[in-house]
Amino acid sequence: MVVSRLSRAELQLRTRARVLEAARAEFAERGYRDTTIDRIAARADLTRGAVYSNFPGKRALYLSTLIPADASTTAPTDRRAHRSTSVAEGLASFASSWLDHEHPDNDALPELADLGTAYAGLLTLNAVLLGLSLDEVEPGRLGHKIGIARLALTLLTGATQLGSTPGFSQPIAVARACAHLAGLELPDPWTGPPSTPPVRPVGDPFDTSSRLDGVVLVLGLNRLSAVEDAVRTCGAPITVALVSSTPDELGPLARYTTGTLLSCLRQSLPVPRIRLVHDDDGVLATSVGCEIIGDDLEYAASIDAGRIVARSEGHGAAAAIAGTASSVETSERPLPSR
Repeated sequence: MVVSRLSRAELQLRTRARVLEAARAEFAERGYRDTTIDRIAARADLTRGAVYSNFPGKRALYLSTLIPADASTTAPTDRRAHRSTSVAEGLASFASSWLDHEHPDNDALPELADLGTAYAGLLTLNAVLLGLSLDEVEPGRLGHKIGIARLALTLLTGATQLGSTPGFSQPIAVARACAHLAGLELPDPWTGPPSTPPVRPVGDPFDTSSRLDGVVLVLGLNRLSAVEDAVRTCGAPITVALVSSTPDELGPLARYTTGTLLSCLRQSLPVPRIRLVHDDDGVLATSVGCEIIGDDLEYAASIDAGRIVARSEGHGAAAAIAGTASSVETSERPLPSR
């Protein structure tokens, strides 16, 4: 009888799966506050060191247990699967999906608040994604519904945090309130960056197997507001690579935050035509010429026909590159994910 040996990578994946399974059970039974790494290790029949070799701490492990199973891709196979025919209907349906979704318990909320601008940046990105989805239901000035989306997510976040209070939060009433937001005429505060860095023309070859074209943004989590600058400036295809100087800690936060939103969108609205890549290892960032990765990074490149034709770096780079990109329709090809 031949017994095949697992590779080191396969063993690590198995260990990680055991840790996640044990952590889900512990968090479900004890909540965030009373769960400890030692309890998780004991439940998984592993050492404390084995847990820490896969996750930097309890917060990252907890967020990893909340990441939706379909968080690895940014668009459904059939973009026509959504049923909403109006912004009001879409908001109500999205709200119902959101309130049915698993969210962090109240004891974990201070941990998210401690992540400060990174978490705020991800919430800003979520508002942009939801706003663009609403734009597809009722087309108008691109990005004009981001304000409504931001208000809806504010309402839903508050309702989620109060959900554990008996008799206080009523999901049906909250969903109806979100639907009514569609009729609001909100001022549009977006003005774009006050200045932009120079755009450097280049002609470097780019790996065509990635099937990327148009504007590529490499953004640290503190600079995700730049996504709105890019989508407001042009209609070219946009890829957003999320990077961080501490991907082991902030990567799970990014996957949970964006994954939750996209999972709810798939049940109610068309997923926005933006490629979203969690570039924890910096492969995509390096491929477009980015040399230093950090949480305050804003780096942009324009790709056309397998060549990098322009680059820009610094606050305002997203708008600068988007302004030079040709306005073309986004294709329906499958979106790459990482």
